[in-house]
Amino acid sequence: MKIPFIKCHSNGNDFILIFTENFPESDNRESIIKRLCLRHTGIGADGLFIISPSKKNDFLLDYYNSDGSWETFCANGSRCVSLFMYQSGKVGRKMKFETGSGVHWSEINSDTMVVMSMRKPEYKSQTLSPEGFAGFFVDSGARHFVCESDNLEREFVVNRGRQIRLHQLFQPKGINVNFYKLEDDGIVDIRTYEKGVEQLVLSCSSGSIAVVFHLVQSLGLSSPITTTSPGGKLQFTFDKKWADARCEGPAAITFSGEFDYTAPINA
Repeated sequence: MKIPFIKCHSNGNDFILIFTENFPESDNRESIIKRLCLRHTGIGADGLFIISPSKKNDFLLDYYNSDGSWETFCANGSRCVSLFMYQSGKVGRKMKFETGSGVHWSEINSDTMVVMSMRKPEYKSQTLSPEGFAGFFVDSGARHFVCESDNLEREFVVNRGRQIRLHQLFQPKGINVNFYKLEDDGIVDIRTYEKGVEQLVLSCSSGSIAVVFHLVQSLGLSSPITTTSPGGKLQFTFDKKWADARCEGPAAITFSGEFDYTAPINA
């Protein structure tokens, strides 16, 4: 009852990768994923990818948050999968893959850097003020609320992020919350409270491009734009119509192994 897996991360945003043929056939997929992602008694991760064959593209990705809930898209993790698939010889340096938010391409720039296409973000609201924090609902392939804030301390982000994430405005699906601050040097400092993880994550590419899109629309910022988070930096480039939007950032494969998901937690 052991599951072969790969562990990887991008700027500390960490993931488990499993091929679909290695994932057990079960009605309890959510509970198995939750068990694998547990920090102390599992492998530990912010999320998990199940990699499947694709008839039209190089592969297909299903992404799950650490609580077992399915999510449309995760760019940090998709770059990690891209690096693994390339390093294992399953694809070439440039590849196309399917996600819950559509088809993306990625390209391996080095042993540690991967660039990938991003869909054009879309505003899904005018100004909203959940819990008194003014911001916007932006869909960048995943659901994000972007909100300017001078306070980016962990306690503030977790407490206020959780309140906004659970606000009735965004139910029943909930929303990821991105607090940002535009620094004097033009770098955008971002903190993300991620639904399904229910914590501050060290990096979030889809949230970062949602913030970048908003700043371009509201302040007229131009490409390229660098964002930073507790885990590190990402760079975003885009044309005027956002027909060619890209995210470049790190990816790393950390280890592989097998996990017995049926073993008692307190064994």
